[in-house]
Amino acid sequence: MDKIPTAKEMSQQLDFLNRLLCHKKLIQRHTKNGIDNAIYQLDRFKNKTEWEYTIEPSTPIKFVPAHDKKLGQIVPQVYLDVAVAPPKRNDLPPFKKLDTKIEIFDIAGHLQSRWHIDLANRKNGSYQDGPFFHLQSGGHKPQGNRKEELKISRPRWAMPPMELILTCEMILANFYPAQWEIIRTEKRWLKLIHIAQLMCYSTYFQRIQNCLFDAALTPKSQSQSVLTALWASEWE
Repeated sequence: MDKIPTAKEMSQQLDFLNRLLCHKKLIQRHTKNGIDNAIYQLDRFKNKTEWEYTIEPSTPIKFVPAHDKKLGQIVPQVYLDVAVAPPKRNDLPPFKKLDTKIEIFDIAGHLQSRWHIDLANRKNGSYQDGPFFHLQSGGHKPQGNRKEELKISRPRWAMPPMELILTCEMILANFYPAQWEIIRTEKRWLKLIHIAQLMCYSTYFQRIQNCLFDAALTPKSQSQSVLTALWASEWE
């Protein structure tokens, strides 16, 4: 079962994340308010393991410009909507809601790419086709310019869930590799990542392991592929 930190614990982790990103000059200082607001939202839930927070698309976390060999400089940003609660069964993930968006702009402010890591939509009691947790490109920002959309949003790639901490790690590793080389070995950073990974990855990778192996970690004859096991309809 995924270990859900209390709202107070998650608030403390986001506070550290915020201070670290500011101290390392990795995010634009005026945009740290988005994380501050998420911390404020979490504080209302105190020691509960059912909590939620939102970083609005109107106030995303904007990273500092990063070098790009084709565009010169680019600016990644992230916003998300997440809610967790103890699941009804140990083999179910803790997420009630997860919608993480990563956008990349050129230095002139033109959108170059947009990615979503989220849960499959559910309508009329059934999930949309695709993996339960998935990565897909395109989509549009609420109240944004629909002309900026990519017209094709498939395929939906099977992807483990990622909330703010793990999303920031992915952005640092990809766009700020020199800084990440230093940060990734720091004990306090590893504690931060460990807490996020336990919450996000435990059930997901246990599901893959159950598909591949028997209890004794002996490869078994598969009754279904890993992708089938990760398909949204299989998480009922």
